[in-house]
Amino acid sequence: MGSHVRPAPFIQKDSFARIQVHELEPTLHQPRSTSTTLGLGLISAGTLAFEIGLTRLFAVQQFHHFAFMVISLAVMGIAASGVLLALRPKHPPLSVLAFAYALSIVLAYLTINLLPFDSYSIAWDRRQIGILIFYFFVAGLPFLLAGWTIGACLTAAGREAHLPYAANLVGSALGCPAALAALTFFGGEGAVALAISLGLLAAFVLTPRTPFRAILVVLFAITIWGGIDPPKTLTLRLSPYKPLSVTSLAPDAQTTVTRWSASTRIDVVESNSIHVLPGLSLNAKIEPPLQAALFVDGDGPLPINNLSPNESKAKNLSAYMPAALAFQLRPNAQALLLQPGAGLDTIIALAAGASHVTLAIDEPLIQEILTGPYADFSYHLLDDPRLTVISRPSRSVLHIVQPDYDVIQFALSQSYRPVASGAFSITEDFSLTVEAIGEAYDQLTEKGLLVITRWLGTPPSESARTWATLLAALRAHGINDPASYLVAYRGMRTATMIAAKQPFSPTELNSIRTFLQENAFDPIHLPDLEPSELNRYNQLPRDTYHELFSSLLKDPSATIDSYSFNLKPPTDDRPFFYHFFRWRQIPDIMATLGLVWQPFGGSGYLVLLALLGLMILLSILLILSPLIILGRGGSWSPPGWGTIGYFACLGAGYLLIEIPLIQKLTLLLDRPALALATVLFTLLLTSGIGSLLSTRLNLRTSLAILVILLGLTIIALPWIIELALPWSLVARLLMAVAVLSPCGLLMGVPFATGLRRLEERSPGSIPWAWAINGSISGVSGVLAALISLDAGFTVTLVVGTLAYLGAWSTAPKLTQGG
Repeated sequence: MGSHVRPAPFIQKDSFARIQVHELEPTLHQPRSTSTTLGLGLISAGTLAFEIGLTRLFAVQQFHHFAFMVISLAVMGIAASGVLLALRPKHPPLSVLAFAYALSIVLAYLTINLLPFDSYSIAWDRRQIGILIFYFFVAGLPFLLAGWTIGACLTAAGREAHLPYAANLVGSALGCPAALAALTFFGGEGAVALAISLGLLAAFVLTPRTPFRAILVVLFAITIWGGIDPPKTLTLRLSPYKPLSVTSLAPDAQTTVTRWSASTRIDVVESNSIHVLPGLSLNAKIEPPLQAALFVDGDGPLPINNLSPNESKAKNLSAYMPAALAFQLRPNAQALLLQPGAGLDTIIALAAGASHVTLAIDEPLIQEILTGPYADFSYHLLDDPRLTVISRPSRSVLHIVQPDYDVIQFALSQSYRPVASGAFSITEDFSLTVEAIGEAYDQLTEKGLLVITRWLGTPPSESARTWATLLAALRAHGINDPASYLVAYRGMRTATMIAAKQPFSPTELNSIRTFLQENAFDPIHLPDLEPSELNRYNQLPRDTYHELFSSLLKDPSATIDSYSFNLKPPTDDRPFFYHFFRWRQIPDIMATLGLVWQPFGGSGYLVLLALLGLMILLSILLILSPLIILGRGGSWSPPGWGTIGYFACLGAGYLLIEIPLIQKLTLLLDRPALALATVLFTLLLTSGIGSLLSTRLNLRTSLAILVILLGLTIIALPWIIELALPWSLVARLLMAVAVLSPCGLLMGVPFATGLRRLEERSPGSIPWAWAINGSISGVSGVLAALISLDAGFTVTLVVGTLAYLGAWSTAPKLTQGG
């Protein structure tokens, strides 16, 4: 495909389209007038703004599955508009279409916000399936109407359709930074209001009627006001199963702060019922500190503590927390805390005796909360002279600090995520990969300790994968027998693992045993562990944690292959820490379907498979409709397989390149939303330029160069990311744009050229070619996620490159008319 917001097809001059072009003339007297071009750019920008805004709304309101579905909805909605134009070329005036687009966004937001959908009961409540389908319909309707408007402009442009096509791409590109700005300053509701406003502006530009313009001005003003200060009835409502929603049910709960950024929503709730001390020893004889709960995109809570690290209460608390062992083993430590949450682990480190602590705060909004409205509440924690605060994600920080830390801790800042739900399966996390742990290990001093605490699960999953990843990182550092370098222990709900740069000494092991006994923590692994020390405090029918950890230590490959969950260590190329799905789980999932409360019936992976099936069915429908209806009269004969394959390859290639680039560049650009906007902006803008240049460039040469450039990008991208991670954000953005631009430029050439040549050779086939292209794009978007989950981003990019190679091989047949 030539763009992320895909324009609808031209309807060209043949026995089927000749009359329809004539019928368009009263609607669009000047196909390439300034007003038409401006209106086209506005609605294209609004469509991308809505896509990005909808992604964020779904991520906050529901789960990541919904956010992922947005791209497929966008592609399928606009592909359907191509079929609609093919079957009904006579369209309403463009201003009416633009106005309907704006109203459809209102309908979509009201439906999503006011019609409750319960993902946890979908397995037994058939009404929820109907609601989900309706969700998809109303969310896809704006994309269909936008495609209808864009396609009408392309239709009227005739052989010069590459010009409005370029305007579509450039407008779409500009919608990306506009959406980020709206999210930052006005939140998710503001991003929706922006998309509506751009649609109203497009209608204003496209209509010559003064009364209609007056109405549009009033509606535009109301929309802007609603985006800046939305009424309470229109603010985003979260799923009742989001942790924020659950916490807010407490009788005395009060939401004190709600803030948005381009990539995050932060909420703070105060209640006397909030007590968040993950891993606290059952032997603890302390009064829990007063806390406020901070939520990130509705998930959490992260505790903000009304406690100074200098108080004796803090020192008493730290003695009962699992990470305190590292600071007892390394008194006066220089420490680095990665993903430190809202301050709990910082207090523990300082109270446990760390002389200096460097904090890598991933989310700037958390720092704003702790230094702003909750500065007094937290005793101005971040102003402590023993702290150095770096507002960058953990991976970037590991590339800019010096290797002089006695303790590096991966703090437990994520909420408990049941493995059975699969709700975070497709969420990439670059902080818990083999490379991330290896980089942290490199930053330790000769006697340094690496500490990781994770949640326990039944059966073991999150903690076991962390252990497997830690073992893989140590072996990658040449430690082939890591048993003497490691200790692991568990409390009631968490497991803590410590890796040392040197084997633990007998004196250290005695100190470790004393700490475990005082806190009633059970050892999972010690270099000299005795069977009698196992399963004494937090007793289980079988000590499955010790058995699994020991098996992973002795034979990791065989253990991972035979285990019921996927424990393969995540890597930067496949950073899906929470993807535990294996095909052998399906019988268990089906056995519990409808019996337990799990979103989507048990696995995020199965959601993708269901979505793939839905996309395939829709694709068949969209592809066959023009073939059956237009071919019925006998005046139109479909093109040959070469032309069909050409447009199918373009449809597959664009998203198979675009989606893994977004995910892979998240590591470089810190935030998924920023990576999404940067990749879309760059590819769309440069593809628009490529479309303008398509009349001057040779098709096969352009495709050949594109395939070579994509291959070089695949090879060089890991090295480029590694090189640029220490740079400033601006420099990294410029690097990303520089890497993406050459490919984006050439990706804009084949689609515009292909349509122009098809117009000359087989004009009646263009609607069908468009349906094939758009439909395959929808399928390839889901395939991109599935391939990346199981094989990695690199393989997905290679498949996308092969799709463009397929387009190169079929291009001669396109030229020959077949």
